[in-house]
Amino acid sequence: MAAIQAPPVHRIAIIQLAVLLVASGAVLLMDVAAACSLVIGGVIQIGPQAYFTRLAFRYRGARQATNVLRAMYMGETGKLLLTAVLFALTFFYVAPLHLPALFLGYMAMIVVLWFSTARVLNPKEH
Repeated sequence: MAAIQAPPVHRIAIIQLAVLLVASGAVLLMDVAAACSLVIGGVIQIGPQAYFTRLAFRYRGARQATNVLRAMYMGETGKLLLTAVLFALTFFYVAPLHLPALFLGYMAMIVVLWFSTARVLNPKEH
């Protein structure tokens, strides 16, 4: 019986963090508040997504289908709650906050997630 290998999804968060650090370094040269907001927005996306990924890929195999589905529901619920809490904490505690950079960091990490997922999970096609 062959064991199903877990996909290397941890690489996606590493790629996201690397892109985020490079982007924030470039923005830091222009505006410190914008660079910090960019990092915060990126982390608001990366953290909850990593939580979801950890839960979603905890189980493997056809016999674990019920556990996989339950873990995905719990992961998605947790991801949404974490995202909402992190945004609320950011709006409440971070000053000065550069809103365009915050949301740009968040959205940019979603785009990086899409492209890095395609690359990491289908390495033979690239």
